[in-house]
Amino acid sequence: MIIDVHYHIMPIINEKRVVQTAKHALRAAQIMGINIDPEKLIKKALETWPDPTGERLISSMDAAGIDLTVICSVDNSDTEGLTQEVIQKINKKMGHIAQKYPDRVMALAGIDPRRPNAPDMLKKCFEEFGVKGLKYHPDHGYDPSGPDSYRVLDVLNHNGGILLTHTGPLMPPARCKFASPSLLADLAVDFPELKVIAAHMGAINWRPWAALAAHQPNLYGDLAMWDSYAFGHYSLFCRELRDILDYAGVSKVVFGTDNPIFNTVQPTRNWIQLIKNLPNNAPKGIAFTEAEVVAILGGNAAAILNLNETAGQS
Repeated sequence: MIIDVHYHIMPIINEKRVVQTAKHALRAAQIMGINIDPEKLIKKALETWPDPTGERLISSMDAAGIDLTVICSVDNSDTEGLTQEVIQKINKKMGHIAQKYPDRVMALAGIDPRRPNAPDMLKKCFEEFGVKGLKYHPDHGYDPSGPDSYRVLDVLNHNGGILLTHTGPLMPPARCKFASPSLLADLAVDFPELKVIAAHMGAINWRPWAALAAHQPNLYGDLAMWDSYAFGHYSLFCRELRDILDYAGVSKVVFGTDNPIFNTVQPTRNWIQLIKNLPNNAPKGIAFTEAEVVAILGGNAAAILNLNETAGQS
């Protein structure tokens, strides 16, 4: 079973947002050594990223061989025009997509904890929209372990949801100090049952995440954005991934794509195949097992999302 725990569904998206987000895809292409015309990439994104019904998501999953995807959206209360009403409309659409494809899609609400009504918004997302968790992007300017966040995490924890939160540096205007993995340390103390997936594992700043994940039972990390280095600097990727698994534990790493952003540059099926081929293709002195690959691509996520329990009850 292959599970993508990090997919940005975009029911609605304007050209300004596409242009901003495309910068990440262009940076990935540069690292991979792929020459892409920015205007053509933006045009492709405008044509393929908007997905109000989830049909494009399912089609891309089928093409890549992905069995289940966790979809999310991003809320930033500082964004002009992104009102509480607009973000809840997006969360509702995500919930409907997950309900439309219950065996293939799970939804995480996007809510900025700085919003005054953030706890009530999340409560509504659970009770009316059927979401299974929450997506944070603290680099927008808030502490994931701060008072505003804790009001929302109380609701998340009460509903047994999971938290997918961005970690790692990004280009400005991201306030990267809020995306440090170290800010997740207190969550294991104050919400010991809460399952937290650190998106990107802190990226190249992965060691602080690994140090925490090795000791915190419910802290995990995903491989979203790591495909840039997997394709652009394969030996480096293998060395880093081997160290991550050895430090944090094989059970702590899950597969993620950050799609549809990076699928625009490199087909996701290639990313999955690269991971599948690690036991045979890893550089001399670095070894991966088939069992580790199975765990990373889906086994670990199935356990985190309680899919094994669900399967046992059906």
